[in-house]
Amino acid sequence: MTQYKVPKRIYVTPEAKTLPAVQHALRILGHPPYQMVENPMEIPKEHQNQDTLFVTSYRGQTVHKCPGSRGHLCCNYLTIDLYLGCTLGCTYCIMKSYLNFSPLTVYADPSPSIQRIRSLASQYPDKAIRIGSGETGDSLLLDPIFQLSRQLIEGVSDLPNVYLELKTKTTHVDHLLDIPMKGNALIAFSLNAREIQEQEEGSSASIEERIAAALRAAEAGYNLAFHFDPIVRFPGWQESYLYTIYRLKEVPSDRIRWISLGTLRFTGALRDRMEDRPYLFEEFVPCRDGKYRYLQPIRIQMYRWFLKELSALTNAPIYLCMESVDVWKGVYGGLPMKMDSFRDIFKNIPCKAQS
Repeated sequence: MTQYKVPKRIYVTPEAKTLPAVQHALRILGHPPYQMVENPMEIPKEHQNQDTLFVTSYRGQTVHKCPGSRGHLCCNYLTIDLYLGCTLGCTYCIMKSYLNFSPLTVYADPSPSIQRIRSLASQYPDKAIRIGSGETGDSLLLDPIFQLSRQLIEGVSDLPNVYLELKTKTTHVDHLLDIPMKGNALIAFSLNAREIQEQEEGSSASIEERIAAALRAAEAGYNLAFHFDPIVRFPGWQESYLYTIYRLKEVPSDRIRWISLGTLRFTGALRDRMEDRPYLFEEFVPCRDGKYRYLQPIRIQMYRWFLKELSALTNAPIYLCMESVDVWKGVYGGLPMKMDSFRDIFKNIPCKAQS
């Protein structure tokens, strides 16, 4: 089982100190000493790293649109910030470009986000609202400590048009299994080739452990999603990914709501930090969003292969994450907004800043 990394030091803001999630976390962690600060700028510079845990309530906008990538199609996913940063240590993680020197941050009051989601659901009752908490950190890595996802699930479980997705590379689902009303909540697992998981995904759970956790979640009544991202091209990549796909056959296909695919991509700054990883020896080209990707024909070939293999397992939509119009046309022959299977996923949900 994946274990969270116990922080070396903890900073808490005054308004967060009495929150139930914070009190629960401090009990789980053995009531460690912590320091009070008004904001993260008061944390000493030498403590502004992933060994530090900064706990606060929500600040500012509670629901965001996925930032997407310039020149690439976005599925218009909505995100909420609960956990910022991650200690799993994946070598390819895009967050290393901008979060590695920041404290691990927990926004320990999900109630404003719940209220905002409920408002959007009421405002757009005929649209499927897909929203998740795993954009800036693993949704479940610290969740057994803070129990924020339970509050989220229970807070929106009565909304038929809300699909709350908790994305993880851990096995931390057991604390959520006894929730009686789950609504349309999904437990989502990022998957990869076993070689990539073992060599590049730090302390994340093994592929076998993730599939086992997915089975426990499905048996408890959760929907599931899977994300093959980043897909990496290396000698023998097809055989390696077939192993993961074969393990995915253990999951009840009627529980899978969607699968996404995304090939390896990185910024120039992240490339400098990844050193000479074996998976960087392929040819990459800069794209319109400033990230490097495999050549378009290579990406199309890889996606077609995945689509063929995964379509034999499930009828769930299998879509591309942050890909160009040309690649979509090369894989599917058209654009997602004009295809019935993707129309609900790619619907735009306006999400203006709250006043």
